[in-house]
Amino acid sequence: MNKLSSLCAFSYAILIALLFAANQVGASACCGGGFAAPALIAGDDKAIFTGSYLYSQISDDVYADGLWSKRDFRESLESFRLDGAHIFRDRWQGGLSLPIIRRARQGEVSTGLGDIALTLGHEYLADWDYSPWRPKGLGYLQLTMPTGRSVYAADSEYQLDARGRGFWALGLGTLLTKIKGRWDFFSNMDLHHSFRRKNLKPGWGGNIGLGAGYNWTRVRTGASLVWTFEDPVQVTGVISSPGSRERYATASLNASYLYSDDWAGTLTYSDQTWFGDPVNARLGQSVIFQLQRRWAR
Repeated sequence: MNKLSSLCAFSYAILIALLFAANQVGASACCGGGFAAPALIAGDDKAIFTGSYLYSQISDDVYADGLWSKRDFRESLESFRLDGAHIFRDRWQGGLSLPIIRRARQGEVSTGLGDIALTLGHEYLADWDYSPWRPKGLGYLQLTMPTGRSVYAADSEYQLDARGRGFWALGLGTLLTKIKGRWDFFSNMDLHHSFRRKNLKPGWGGNIGLGAGYNWTRVRTGASLVWTFEDPVQVTGVISSPGSRERYATASLNASYLYSDDWAGTLTYSDQTWFGDPVNARLGQSVIFQLQRRWAR
């Protein structure tokens, strides 16, 4: 495999993590929305392991009526994340995502486990004949476990100990990728449902993402845009509330470097204030660094 093909394979694997990792900052990580990033092998590898570090600053609040408010005191978020995936039975794969989240605001700090996710993927559309137009297709099923405390159970100041959604969730998604010369393109769609818990009734949510990149011998640069939505969480009991839907878009610019056939690193900048018509969201800017190790088939 030449260096360009190796970089393209790395790019796909890293892009999957980046596509959703950006959604974990700002609104989703802080107010219980979003969906855990899938750990998937998008290239021609047997196994991958990715370590990532994310730093985010929350700069704006958008209320349920769409009104924006600039923050006087910004809130920071750091995420240390481990993702692994392994192929079995040729076109099937399993993956695991494990995040540790640290939130800080005005001298108050909280650190702990986020929501853990298990992923089952299947390559339903192979690119064996190198069709000039047909993409490679990967479908996945994901189970998200509420191992991170939700905003509804938070008891620290500023709710800094909220590091997850607080619900079991099951999602179904698909990833399409295509290489055309030195260019690569991808799209990702997922739909997930969160299950009721005591007096809390969540609903459906999803992500739609598009992206492209240009490859040199060892370097790839690219951009992506992901739209995220979540149904309202209805609260019943002594105090009832219909909740409010959540919506925002995350734009990302990234650059990857191929150290060798087995190692690659990626640096990404993401901003949630550039695009879309956000509702009920906490928006921020983030920097993500990822280091990935892969094992060839």
